[in-house]
Amino acid sequence: MAELLNTFLHVFTTENTNNLPDINNIFLDVDSEKLSDVLITPELVHSKLSKLKMNKSRGIDFVGSRMLIELSSVISDFVADLFIKSLNTGDVPHDWRLANVTAIFKKGKKCSPSNYRPISLTVNICKVLESIIRDKIIEHLEKHTLVRDSQHRFVRNKSCVTNLLVFVEEVANYLDSRYPVDVIYLDFQKAFDKVPHKRLILKKLGAHGIDGKLLEWIEKWFATLVHLPSVR
Repeated sequence: MAELLNTFLHVFTTENTNNLPDINNIFLDVDSEKLSDVLITPELVHSKLSKLKMNKSRGIDFVGSRMLIELSSVISDFVADLFIKSLNTGDVPHDWRLANVTAIFKKGKKCSPSNYRPISLTVNICKVLESIIRDKIIEHLEKHTLVRDSQHRFVRNKSCVTNLLVFVEEVANYLDSRYPVDVIYLDFQKAFDKVPHKRLILKKLGAHGIDGKLLEWIEKWFATLVHLPSVR
């Protein structure tokens, strides 16, 4: 079972970085406005730790979220120093580079590997830093209007529902005007797993004004991420 699931789920894309396609530079502001570093404070870390979900699964270090929540006021200074050193040096701790992959059954026949969805269980401390970085990137993209209005997923105050509402309104307007409407639905198999990391990091993030130590840290985190398959 483990071998079958590991073979089916291991679909990560590798690319030759010498032949990456050119991407237009979307960020058109001055270099000083680029997002090249993240300000980490004990107060920010304490806020993130205290907001962790109590039942969040443990990573490879077996440190649960309950411990981090209860000790958030005590360890926030030390964790902030750890985050700052990691970002400044570009060094990603070994445990942060490990993930236990658990196969979660979706529907259909349980004997078919295609009916399972992989869930990566990583270290909770690393998730806190990822959350801080994500917030800063979203703030940067919104500040410089780098996200199109047509983007609904992973955008604040938007969702699949808002996307559907916009779609239905547009179709209704065409039908009211007696224009025919054709709809094509696309579903990319294992889309997030197959995203080419090198192209995403070296090209897309850079084109959106993300640079410096932050881009270097993200690149090293992706380059060294190791998944440890397990069946539960």
